[in-house]
Amino acid sequence: MKRKLSILLALVMILSLALPMMAGAETVSLAYKNGSLHLRKGPGTNYGSNGYVRDGDYITVLSKGSVWSKIETSAGRIGYIKNLYISGNGANYADGTSYFGGSYTGYVVTKYSGSSVNLRAGASTSTASMGQLRNGTKIKILGENGNWYLIETASGTQGYMSKTYIKSSAGSSSSSATQYATVTGSVVNVRAGAGTQYVVKTALTRGTTVKVLEKTTSNWWKIQWGSYTGYMSANYLRMK
Repeated sequence: MKRKLSILLALVMILSLALPMMAGAETVSLAYKNGSLHLRKGPGTNYGSNGYVRDGDYITVLSKGSVWSKIETSAGRIGYIKNLYISGNGANYADGTSYFGGSYTGYVVTKYSGSSVNLRAGASTSTASMGQLRNGTKIKILGENGNWYLIETASGTQGYMSKTYIKSSAGSSSSSATQYATVTGSVVNVRAGAGTQYVVKTALTRGTTVKVLEKTTSNWWKIQWGSYTGYMSANYLRMK
């Protein structure tokens, strides 16, 4: 009887320790999957860093302000991050984003010179604005999510912008410009479909240049090499 009681008490203690983590169901949600963000010592970028939080980290919100919230990480570090990076429903800004095997240059293009476009936290106008970029601003294009590009500004801020407002450095639309990539794996299969379950059509060695026809949301790119057209994992491709 005493042994059963001891086991029961131990279970109660374990559950009581787990409850705070369950209560703090919020997670860090960033534009770039597995990206990181400064945990600030105060509510502003002018405050020093208390380390980093990463995309998907579980956090507890200690107090919520209009722009910044005071949080505690699972490791017990306390600091501040912007509210737009906190997700209470498990949603993640990076969900559905396909990442290019590198980055290429683009420019913000608006209808009127001097006007600006919102840089969004996610690939939707319903997500928070992270600021605005003016017509002609040079940016890096890192990936895509539907009709949105994941971009990075000169200051290192990453967010999403509608493809409508971005053109490549060549001056043509980034969505229609011919794109090429280099194979980075030693020997990589080209498959008939976007997945390892599809038959292998050929294999390409490191350094081979291919034409990128389509970047799918499943992280497989449709490519062309000579007379071969097929799919290759984006993990083994780097944009030229």
